[in-house]
Amino acid sequence: MTELLSKPRRRVGLIAIAATLVAIAGGALAFAHSGGGHHGPMAGNSEQHLEHMQAMLTRIGASDAQKSQIEGILKPAFDDMKATRETHFAAFKQFHEAMSAPSIDRARLESLRAEQVKSLDEASKRLVTAIGDAAEVLNSEQRAALIQQFEKRHGG
Repeated sequence: MTELLSKPRRRVGLIAIAATLVAIAGGALAFAHSGGGHHGPMAGNSEQHLEHMQAMLTRIGASDAQKSQIEGILKPAFDDMKATRETHFAAFKQFHEAMSAPSIDRARLESLRAEQVKSLDEASKRLVTAIGDAAEVLNSEQRAALIQQFEKRHGG
């Protein structure tokens, strides 16, 4: 009798685990394929981001020299994020391959996860450094005006 009760419980447990994995993988895939949000650092291309930034800098009264200097700082960072996004997509392909293998290699899954966390963390650090460098090109009044522009346009 105990054996009969354990089989349904085991089945329900396996179904719950499978559903959780599908939900996690689906959410991660949706996030990665969407670029992390409408105006996330991985969405769009560097030209779009630079045009957007140039327009905001114009609204706050940044000089042409400041705009040029900021573009020179941010363009490589945006390009780097694009490369990071492409690497991220390649890792998802590897994840898909690992998940469709006849047996699940948990060490491989963990390795893929750890590589992605490291890669995204390094890219994030480089982007934040570039943003800090670009912010230093502006004076404190311009930075305050830029923050107001971001809040106005992005609901912050």
